Amino acid sequence: MPNIAEDLSPEDLKVFLEEAEEQLQLLDEEVVRLEKESTEDRLAAIFRAAHTLKGSSAMIDYKAMAEVAHAMESLLDKLRKGSISVTPEVVDALLHSLDALRVLTEELANPTGVEVDFESLVAELDASVATQTGESAPAKASGSAAQSDLAISDEVLAELQDQLDSGRMAYRITAKLQEDSAFGAVRFFQVHAELGECGKILVSSPTEAQIQEEQIGDTYQAMVATDLQPSDIQQRLVQVEDIASVDVSPFDAAADATPVPAPAAAEAQEKTAPAEGDRKTAAAQTVRIDVERLDHLMNLIGELVIDRTRIQQIGRSLLGKYEHDDLVTSLGKTSAHIVKVVDDLQEDFMKVRMMPISTVFNSFPRMMRDLSRKLEKPIDFQISGGETEIDRTVIERIRDPLVHMLRNALDHGLESTEDRKKSGKDETGVIKLEAYHEQGHIVIKVKDDGGGMDPQKLRDSFTKKGLISREAASRLSDTEALELIFMAGASTKEQATEVSGRGVGMDIVKQNIEAINGFVDVQSVVGKGTEFTLRLPLTLATVNSILVMACGTLCAIPLVYVLEAVKLQAESIKTVQGREVFRLRDKVIPLISLADATGMKSENATYGEDGRHVVVVRVGERLAGLAVEELLEPQEIVVKSLGKYVGDIKGVTGASILGDGRVVLILDVGSLIATAVARGRKLTAEQIESAELPQAA
Repeated sequence: MPNIAEDLSPEDLKVFLEEAEEQLQLLDEEVVRLEKESTEDRLAAIFRAAHTLKGSSAMIDYKAMAEVAHAMESLLDKLRKGSISVTPEVVDALLHSLDALRVLTEELANPTGVEVDFESLVAELDASVATQTGESAPAKASGSAAQSDLAISDEVLAELQDQLDSGRMAYRITAKLQEDSAFGAVRFFQVHAELGECGKILVSSPTEAQIQEEQIGDTYQAMVATDLQPSDIQQRLVQVEDIASVDVSPFDAAADATPVPAPAAAEAQEKTAPAEGDRKTAAAQTVRIDVERLDHLMNLIGELVIDRTRIQQIGRSLLGKYEHDDLVTSLGKTSAHIVKVVDDLQEDFMKVRMMPISTVFNSFPRMMRDLSRKLEKPIDFQISGGETEIDRTVIERIRDPLVHMLRNALDHGLESTEDRKKSGKDETGVIKLEAYHEQGHIVIKVKDDGGGMDPQKLRDSFTKKGLISREAASRLSDTEALELIFMAGASTKEQATEVSGRGVGMDIVKQNIEAINGFVDVQSVVGKGTEFTLRLPLTLATVNSILVMACGTLCAIPLVYVLEAVKLQAESIKTVQGREVFRLRDKVIPLISLADATGMKSENATYGEDGRHVVVVRVGERLAGLAVEELLEPQEIVVKSLGKYVGDIKGVTGASILGDGRVVLILDVGSLIATAVARGRKLTAEQIESAELPQAA
């Protein structure tokens, strides 16, 4: 464990770590933006974050962290004052220091013995200043010196008299700071806080507000009304680190203070900290909750949702049998109210679990900036839709796939500066990351304006590597050829680099996305660029679905995929090269037997003589019809994991329990359609059209 205050409790350390993470996240986001747009507000926000880190780390005696934060603060102060300007070197120094602060913070949470050479980081920060100013080292930011004398207003004198009348004594406090102290504002704040516990501070110089703004000199003065003896006060103040001397003497207003007009005193009072009743208002608006508690509550609400459905079913059954019974009617009203309460509870709790996707997006500008400088490819990285909300559990699963995609867009997608110039493009490449809601999903797109991918070159490359046969490659459409990049071991890089080229990445992206019931699509135009599209569920906890029967097994098809349900007569179904298809209006759609697709025994499937029930589903631009034995009611179900002991079931992504105790399998519609498409690659458009299919009923 790094050297920190010995009396620091685990609870205090936890609070420090949480607050430090907030400030580090703000710094991570704003410092990168500073390079593109340096504004007074942004500089002020960054300065406050560094100042807060310095103060809080000094309060727990974490000197290494306080020293780095103080050096950052000094540099930022010069940026605020216009003494130096924002350059890539300045931003590099700030980011390197930010990395060190993260390491130092992690050492507190999980000590690994990692040492940070903070002296070299401070030297880098100093050097970035000296490069512009010609100084050997930046001057110490002392701020504006406060008044050396206490300013006494009539209101303060009246308050002093009231305190004296109550039997208290008034003392003048003078505290001197050591010359080599790097944390003057922090030490004076500690002195001010200690005096507040000794009695009532009638006036101080600098004021609390001035201390927070670091408008200090080397002396702190105050007038305090207290019941304590001077020796008791002095003993408490001399324990504050970096305080050279403390003097406590009886206060003589005539000799020890400088009177000021009332308006000036009122103005000074307005600049001090807010009253105690107003000081904690903002903090009370939010509450930190452990993630495990949220997950436990979600499980409990899931059980309530199951029971809610069962209560509805029982209520309908009783009302059908005993329509005029008063108790049954009363029970029906009560159950209806319970259903409403559970619905509201579920809806509100789902909102609690929702987080803006910016919590993921905001970490990417820094990553892309560093990679851009490393690869010497200037980029314009654009982010939109960060306010789009998604379930916390989904957010946790998409960070790594997005990292792979963004790194590939910069390394694979964008050409070198020279190649872009030759093709008439701006030497600065554009990479866009955007998110938005669509059809109950969240859509995330990663676009670049690079060289794009040539489907024929992909066919040749993957054939040469032995990843696909030449015959199979020749049957692939251009869209399917682009999807070859999702194969394990695939890479379009001729030479491996630190970033990519080893055939690891996009296959993992596809696996991770499909594992959360999402899917990924790719489009590319040679010379224009590439676009990856992710479609993800908003939540993994519940799903609205339509229930169907296949081989006597109850299955759930998520409604977000369902277009419509139709009944097909035998003459409406044709077989083309062993594959069943049907026509729905102007489209020819493959027909998938749900029993066959999921590996159930299709011989057990029973279809009525009046035709087959078919649920038409869509994933992206792909359509398919799922043939089922029976259509049941739509229902919201709680998603449960199948568990490792069950193993992977083809076309099934999870399970649930209905209110009546029946188990239902949740279908993975994306994989079912992908399988149907793969089986039909041999079919040509001419073969399908020649089937002369009648329209579906």
